[in-house]
Amino acid sequence: MTFTVTHVDGSMDDGEDADLDALFAELDTYADAEHPDVAISDDGTGWSLSAFSSGLVVLENPEDRSNQPQHMRLPTRAEVRELFAVLARGEVDSVLGREWNPGHGSR
Repeated sequence: MTFTVTHVDGSMDDGEDADLDALFAELDTYADAEHPDVAISDDGTGWSLSAFSSGLVVLENPEDRSNQPQHMRLPTRAEVRELFAVLARGEVDSVLGREWNPGHGSR
């Protein structure tokens, strides 16, 4: 599966699973109010996950307006990374099957 990575500075790259640790490290090293999150998007389906330093994770599909944004808060960075890895592997149904709350949540 292919996915796109969005860095905390807003730049985007083709992603590889090995890039995820460095991606999350950006949450600790940058303080940018305009781009407070990092994200990955599944190129095949359009689903994306955004992560904030607070542990907030947002799931949405901007390509399909019939799906509303959803969120959850995960207690550890390792859990956030694992969720991102699941989407990076293209296991969208596994991500969608988690217990999500409606909306974007609060940072």
